[in-house]
Amino acid sequence: MRHHIHWLLTSACCGALLHQPARAQTPDEVTGPQIEEIVVTAQKRTQKLQDVPLAVTAFTGDTLKARGITNVGELTLSTPGLQIQPGGGGSVIPFLRGVGSTAAAVGNESSVAVYLDGVYYTRLPPGFLTLNNIDRVEVLKGPQGTLFGRNSSGGVVNIVTPDPSQTFKAQGSIGYSRFKTIHGDAYVTGPLGENLSMDLSVGGTRQGDGWGRNLATGNRVGFVDDYTIRSKLLFEPGNATKLLLSGFYSYSNSGSQGNTFPGFTRGTRTIPGLITLPLDDFQDHNSDIDGRLRAKFWGVSLRAEQDLGFARLTSISAYTHDSERSKGDGDYGPVADFIYYQKAKLKQFTQELQLAANAGSRLNWILGLFYYDTKTAYPNDFSGLLFDATIFPGAHLYLENFQHVKSYAAYGQATYEIAPGLSLTGGLRYTRDKLSGNGIQNLATQNVVLNPGTPLIPVGTAADRKTFEKVTFRAAIDYKFTPGILGYVSFSRGYKSAGYNLIPFSAPPQRPETLDAYEAGFKMDLFERRVRLNSAAFYYKVRDPQVQLLQNGSLALSNADGSRVYGLELDGQAAVTEALTMRASFTWLDSKYTSYGSIVGGVCVRCAPSGPPSPTGGAVSPLRDIVANGNRTPLAAKATFNVGADYGFDVGSGRVTLSADYYHNSGYYFEPDNLLHQPHYDLVNAQLKFAPNDHLAVRLWGKNLLDKEYVALALTQEGGPGYPYLAGAPLSYGVSVDFRF
Repeated sequence: MRHHIHWLLTSACCGALLHQPARAQTPDEVTGPQIEEIVVTAQKRTQKLQDVPLAVTAFTGDTLKARGITNVGELTLSTPGLQIQPGGGGSVIPFLRGVGSTAAAVGNESSVAVYLDGVYYTRLPPGFLTLNNIDRVEVLKGPQGTLFGRNSSGGVVNIVTPDPSQTFKAQGSIGYSRFKTIHGDAYVTGPLGENLSMDLSVGGTRQGDGWGRNLATGNRVGFVDDYTIRSKLLFEPGNATKLLLSGFYSYSNSGSQGNTFPGFTRGTRTIPGLITLPLDDFQDHNSDIDGRLRAKFWGVSLRAEQDLGFARLTSISAYTHDSERSKGDGDYGPVADFIYYQKAKLKQFTQELQLAANAGSRLNWILGLFYYDTKTAYPNDFSGLLFDATIFPGAHLYLENFQHVKSYAAYGQATYEIAPGLSLTGGLRYTRDKLSGNGIQNLATQNVVLNPGTPLIPVGTAADRKTFEKVTFRAAIDYKFTPGILGYVSFSRGYKSAGYNLIPFSAPPQRPETLDAYEAGFKMDLFERRVRLNSAAFYYKVRDPQVQLLQNGSLALSNADGSRVYGLELDGQAAVTEALTMRASFTWLDSKYTSYGSIVGGVCVRCAPSGPPSPTGGAVSPLRDIVANGNRTPLAAKATFNVGADYGFDVGSGRVTLSADYYHNSGYYFEPDNLLHQPHYDLVNAQLKFAPNDHLAVRLWGKNLLDKEYVALALTQEGGPGYPYLAGAPLSYGVSVDFRF
């Protein structure tokens, strides 16, 4: 392991050694433009971004609006190492530094945890992913297993909304864009009494046309109609006490039916030899039904804080309810041979207690307890040629699956300044996960067209219980070379929990994923904070990485034996003049499987036989028992970089600001066998803003101005004539009007 650590230190130190002599400046000496200072809570305490000894990319709400970032997926273009892909129906699949999973099905959780106002969310429907009226977004890279716990082995996306204010304020935006899209948001806050204040945030989108058209039905596809309402009530009876009650409701109606690549698929097909033909428009589909997802998502939370003098006690209680209905064409073709209707209901309760030392001493510490309880119900109704019963033609396959997860955790972390500028951090977390699940099949169904000669599988049920325990930790040392230069080295462990596959229910669950990370980095503010340069080099060793594959004829989440990641990140900003600000970032990744292994799944209620290719072509388990050692892991582009600039100048009594961003992706694979591949592509976004005063602004904007066609997600699928894919967002442009009082 010594050569890994030597590589990290050598890579990360090069830039810092060149700039170490930079002299610190006092506030009175500073003149001219400066890089914005952002305050974050990446370590669950308030710190300046450049003082946090870990890799964090942060955006204020104003920065998001200035760059035209309106949803979580668009953070990819401005965040080194972050790759957020659509998961179908408007949901997203986040990857950080090559760590993540393409499994987006109900019951599967991400390796990158998403928090909103201190609450962890297992599943995020599309309407909940818009970034309207946001205070800031923090992207924490690398395992955050100590403070954030389970399912943060890749990192954390921490979204923070503003708290109510005693000062009245109102702001909003209304706009119109391509595809007959109307979008708007509004935020208002103010006092209800001397110690009581409230806010209300609303936002929504109505997309009249889809990105494409379903040639079989003539209807729109590739669209999202949604709205979200959030509100907070803040009560501060004294300086030492704070009570914050929050609530939200989100509704979305989206259509995202995948198209298929021309040619044969490795999965079995319902019609032997059938292949798909290319369509004239990359965004068009040709399916016998229109895919739809309707989701209703609501929740409440209560945050209570009490200053005890020596420390601050915080309690965060939260309940969320997610209800989803979806239908789609499982074979992605015009023949009615694979149709699904799905319902999902998820109820989640979390409770966290934190006791954190007040600032002012050389020792900063935090202790915490965490409880998580989620119940998931996932009934599925399948029809069409693939699922018609042998004895009762026209009958459907019906599966009803359940999962219950309880998690208990205790954690602590402390940072001690052992000498001026030199600090040591240590943290430990114990997690215990209890899983239970069951599945029911209502009908003995095995189609003789798909698999001639196979016996009927009887009506069945399956049930299972498992308990997993894991200790995660963080150890780091950081040193302030000057007030503007911080260097750090860390070793940490992250943990992604196990779970059951729910289509169909299978037991036992996949194994938990464990990630050990070695990282060294520098954070530098130079030339009176006119230039900011951050760098990080890292090495990850992943045990039992979770992968999605077509196994026994069903999409399932399983485990490879191991993988590893080498990486380097550079992130820079420069306030060149009062008018011109520039930015750039670069990420290099080498993420490969070290041992793929012979993946063995659980016992299903209803599974097609595994083994050799079926008579209709393809195999029911094409990604098992393959030689993938040395292959690149999914969605881990070898190189990504972006450059951007903002230029502003006065025109009469107003001000014009031009903004542009360019993003390059070297390409990535979608599955462990490295056959499905997206080549390199480039995206360009730009915006022109005119503000006649401080209360009004008009923005003309465009996204994907080169109209680049690229595949965001593709996979091997059962039953279809080709490989289904989800297309990336096409060219869009529009106008928005912003106001504030």
